[in-house]
Amino acid sequence: MSSKTWRFAGFDDSFRSLKDEKAHLVGCVTAGCRVEGFLYATVSVDGFDVTDKIVDLILSSKFRKQIACIFLYGITFAGMNVADINYIAERTGKAVISVTKKKSSIENLIPPARKAGDFERRLKILRKIREPSFVNGVYVHFSNCSLEDAALYLRASTCVGKIPECLRIAHLVASALAYGESKKA
Repeated sequence: MSSKTWRFAGFDDSFRSLKDEKAHLVGCVTAGCRVEGFLYATVSVDGFDVTDKIVDLILSSKFRKQIACIFLYGITFAGMNVADINYIAERTGKAVISVTKKKSSIENLIPPARKAGDFERRLKILRKIREPSFVNGVYVHFSNCSLEDAALYLRASTCVGKIPECLRIAHLVASALAYGESKKA
C-alpha cells in the first residue's frame, strides 16, 4: 500500500474530574497530516466501554476502509477505562498503536486499577499488554503490525514534534470540549 493513501485515526479523551460520570472521546482522522474528519462518543469514567466505543466508531465510519492504523493516546482513557489494543485490532482488522511520551510500566497502573474497582477485570486487560517499545522518540504498544510497521506509521503520520497528527488534533479537540479551550498536546 502506498503511504499516499494511508489514513490514520487517533483517539484521545478529556474530562474534568474522576468524579465525572462521562468523558469525551474524540477520534481524528487524517490523511498523512491533513485532517479529514472527526469521530465522537462519550465513555464512562473508570468504566469498561472505551474498547467497544473505539471499535464501533471505526466500523461505522465512512473512513473505515481507508484507515491503515488506529493510534491511541495511551492505553487508559477516562481514568482507568483500559483500552484492549489486541481486541480493537482483531475486531477492526487495523494496526493499533498506543503512543506515550514517557515510559510507563503496566505495573505502575496496578494501584489505580485496584482503586477504580473491578480489579481482576482490569488486570486481565493490562496483563495482555507487553512492555512498551521506544520508536521514533515515543513509547508504543502495538498490535496487528510489526515494530517496523509501527515506526513507518509513526513517521508517515507525524508532522510536528513526535506525536502523530491525528492524536495531536484529537487531544486539542477533546480538551476544548472539556475545558472550553484546547490544552497543550
